[in-house]
Amino acid sequence: MADYDLFVPQSVLAKWSEQGRISVVGNLLTILGENKNFALTSAVRFLKMEAGEDVAGLLQKVKTIDALKQMGAEHYMESVILGESAYQVQQGFLAEANALRRAAAASQAASKPAAKPGAPASSAAEGEKNAEPDLLAQFLLDNLP
Repeated sequence: MADYDLFVPQSVLAKWSEQGRISVVGNLLTILGENKNFALTSAVRFLKMEAGEDVAGLLQKVKTIDALKQMGAEHYMESVILGESAYQVQQGFLAEANALRRAAAASQAASKPAAKPGAPASSAAEGEKNAEPDLLAQFLLDNLP
């Protein structure tokens, strides 16, 4: 799945859009107010079996729409059929972790006080680098239901 490693359900994106936080046009997500654009990849998360057995081991996994096509699976709305197995899936997108880190950093920068005068630039940069996982975690806590 390349650098895409966070599944965001379609319902969450719809909620954010209704709240005026984001705009999604095609596969391009724009964080409103910050004018940041991020590419999304259409995907589904396999939730449960509707019929058959999970021979392919897909339960609780996320697959892109392209991967489904390559597997020979049929996808329609909230269902995927692969051979004799039918799955209930959740539609959404894979978001690039680096994009979310940049989005989190941008939202944190607006609320973060300016660096103290005379503070070395290298220590500020090191602090930001070390805080990256925390920014991502905070972005997700603030924005995912």
